[in-house]
Amino acid sequence: MPHHSFVEQLGLALPVIQAPMAGISTAEMVVAASKAGFLGSLGAGMMSPEGMEASLRQIKSETTAAFNVNLFIIDHLPDYQLDAEDILFLRNIYEKMELDFILPDKYAPSFQEQFEVLLHAKPPVASFTFGILTQEQVSKLHAQGILVCGTATTSAEARAWADVGADAVCAQGIEAGGHRGSFLSDGGNGVGLLPLVREIVKDISIPVIAAGGIMDGEGIVAAISMGAEAVQMGTAFLGCLDAVLAPAYRKALAQHLPAESTVLTNIFSGRLARGIRNQFIEEYGSSQPFPYPVQNALTQALRKKAARDGNAENMSLWAGQGLRLIRDVSFKELAHILQDEIRTAVEKVNAAVSVTMHCGRSGS
Repeated sequence: MPHHSFVEQLGLALPVIQAPMAGISTAEMVVAASKAGFLGSLGAGMMSPEGMEASLRQIKSETTAAFNVNLFIIDHLPDYQLDAEDILFLRNIYEKMELDFILPDKYAPSFQEQFEVLLHAKPPVASFTFGILTQEQVSKLHAQGILVCGTATTSAEARAWADVGADAVCAQGIEAGGHRGSFLSDGGNGVGLLPLVREIVKDISIPVIAAGGIMDGEGIVAAISMGAEAVQMGTAFLGCLDAVLAPAYRKALAQHLPAESTVLTNIFSGRLARGIRNQFIEEYGSSQPFPYPVQNALTQALRKKAARDGNAENMSLWAGQGLRLIRDVSFKELAHILQDEIRTAVEKVNAAVSVTMHCGRSGS
């Protein structure tokens, strides 16, 4: 794949990927994003193979635009044994929230089964997080004409993806909302997007996508000037009318909280993720969670009840550090706004650069 053609090849009106937010991005949302000129992404990490098939059929029947499907490369830990002692604190939370504690029959779908669905459905792009594919798995996707994008939170992870033959790498800065895509480190010692992108761009020759805290046209231009070919935006889409969110979640985002109101926590899922600090994190954040996806499955009923009750204090309110800049518009409107902002930002940069060049010359 020639280096410059990632955005052109996918026929995108904007160099923007709508982040694949598992549990939030529905088929409708992907279609709306792709129709607006973004690369819509289905966060299929928690979907059953059957659910994936149905969603992919729906997307393909409603748009011919390119889209992406994202999976979690995880061991779904089918034989994980829970210790009765260790579950006590969760049992207590369930009791406090007046919920029956029922052990899930499985913690997550099988990645292998989801992967088979991908090969069969042939989406234009498949992206992966929490782990890395083998060279053989990448070749299988390529044989079906699927572009492969891996997630990296360090330059070592980016190199690992380049080595197995990925077509692009999504560089996820510590600013990003939701789960950390780390697989060679625990993701705690986070690198900011600016140094991360610069390091990765110098390290590998495949296209780099910048993710983390980018909310507007200025951010897109900044990322591209650092050498990224496109950006991935998640939180920026959450304020939009096309995103179907629990009302309490939407309300929390509509407060336009500052960047420092988000924190990294592993208490909801067993993996570090960035969200708005709330009572649940305050109270239980220092407890040792089970590994992902066990903890995720064990807290799911709690979070669902909180969402039903409109109680934001017990929900996982995933959001990146750019949440202050969330806008309440449609995906289509967002596309127009971003196009205008990109144009203005480029003009501003050009004006500043021509001034410096001019001053530089006169001083020689």
